[in-house]
Amino acid sequence: MSAMDISSPIPDGFVPMVRLNNAAPGFVQCCRGIYFKPETGEVAAFILAEHLNPLNIAHGGFLATLADTAFGAYIRVQGGLELPPATIELSVDYISPARPGQWITAHVEIHKIGRTLSNASLSLMDGERLVSRAKGTFISNTRSLHAPVSTSQQS
Repeated sequence: MSAMDISSPIPDGFVPMVRLNNAAPGFVQCCRGIYFKPETGEVAAFILAEHLNPLNIAHGGFLATLADTAFGAYIRVQGGLELPPATIELSVDYISPARPGQWITAHVEIHKIGRTLSNASLSLMDGERLVSRAKGTFISNTRSLHAPVSTSQQS
């Protein structure tokens, strides 16, 4: 796979996350290369040129976005939540660089899904190599946060 080739074979069961959210606005629309496995909630990404910092490695902000996205998707699917949880705390440790063309997978461990709060941790992995680890706290029931967006707020 070439370092920038997003058309390379995608592992079985993964679909582009952007395709899933085309009907709704959202930050993930700006993040090409993130993939989702709907049956399990697993999330992964190909590191693309647009994800890189001046050192030619994945930007920490992109890895934090990948971790946050993985938490939300996994907790929603595994917890059977109607709506995605909202992050109220996220901590990321950067261990080793992620380089262009690498397939980074998020391995999430849920510690608790409660009525109000959920807690989880994850490892972002390049095969067997740890790229970063993260932990977070999430609001489980986000119905009150999902207010309709008025047309004046969309501009």
